[in-house]
Amino acid sequence: MQYRGTDIDQLIAEGNGRLVIKDGGSIDNRGLTVPTRLTEVRLKAAAHLNLPPEHPAVMAEVRRHYHQLSPEHVVAGNTIRPAALVAYTARDHPRRLHYAAGAASRAIAHLIERPQATASRFSAAALLGIGDFADAADTALLGPYSRHLAGSVLEPSVRRKARDLPSWTLHLGEHELQVTPPMLTLAHCLRAVLNGEHAWRTPRGLPHADATIRAVQLLDRYRREFRLSEKHLATGLRGLINHRTLHRLLRLSDGGSDSPPESLMRLIVRHAAPELEWRSQVPVHAADGTLLTVLDLAAITRRHYLYYDGDHHLDREQRDEDSLITAQLHASGWTGIRVTAGMLEGVHMLNAHLRVLVTPESRAA
Repeated sequence: MQYRGTDIDQLIAEGNGRLVIKDGGSIDNRGLTVPTRLTEVRLKAAAHLNLPPEHPAVMAEVRRHYHQLSPEHVVAGNTIRPAALVAYTARDHPRRLHYAAGAASRAIAHLIERPQATASRFSAAALLGIGDFADAADTALLGPYSRHLAGSVLEPSVRRKARDLPSWTLHLGEHELQVTPPMLTLAHCLRAVLNGEHAWRTPRGLPHADATIRAVQLLDRYRREFRLSEKHLATGLRGLINHRTLHRLLRLSDGGSDSPPESLMRLIVRHAAPELEWRSQVPVHAADGTLLTVLDLAAITRRHYLYYDGDHHLDREQRDEDSLITAQLHASGWTGIRVTAGMLEGVHMLNAHLRVLVTPESRAA
């Protein structure tokens, strides 16, 4: 099937969205833990202990301070994911693998060790800048290999790369790393989600299948970061995803969700109050015309709003600002709910709160 995503990939490379990445460009290493060769760390540990590198005490010292993420690479132990988070996300992995190192770091290590390989699926997504959902996914590579699923956290899952499959080159220091381009990466990620090859926790109580919810969250992230429309995605994914499936997913998707929890919140409210038109990222201005806030979701005609409050809203300064904005909104005739992660897990209870918001008379029911 002919790849039709090249024009959309070029649009992304030209800076269409807030995330800019291009073929031949550099990987943004801000917040990225770049892996170090195990041999280099082992030699330093041996010198520090005044022992030969092959001495068991040397490797024991390395393991005390570093985490191995591939056969030949490590990262500092204080850079890995929290153990509780690793265990939590592993419950949804199809083979219950516990990935402590981030997806981008693992992908870089395996690409350095396999120069002929191309990162794909969520490994490519992480290198392209969309790391959501990736850290608990297998490292995925394409190349001159027979298909093999990762059997441990030190192995990648590999598939044979078709000769005509396009790839991008990304630079990281002296390394040139091959990745699938954005639209092809999205198609591969969607297939993995829809086929159950990668999963993450979704709440119970929505009418959509878990795989559908995950696919919509994924589409939302691409749309938001690269500022892509339904038409862009329909064009770029044509022939890569079943037409009916893609059409159904795009009808549920929205380019305004700032985070995966906001995508969940939108799916919940549109199911709970389908009679209202809910819009994402709605600006509200004060009487003097200055911007007061941007609502995560709003039914403008009824002046109802929803915010998703992530972890940073627990900070004292942020709470003070949130309270002030809430008071100003209510003074302007807006009513709404600030939704938290815990509330998203209780869909039925959140539905009850939403019904009270949109139909106050139901409070007495």
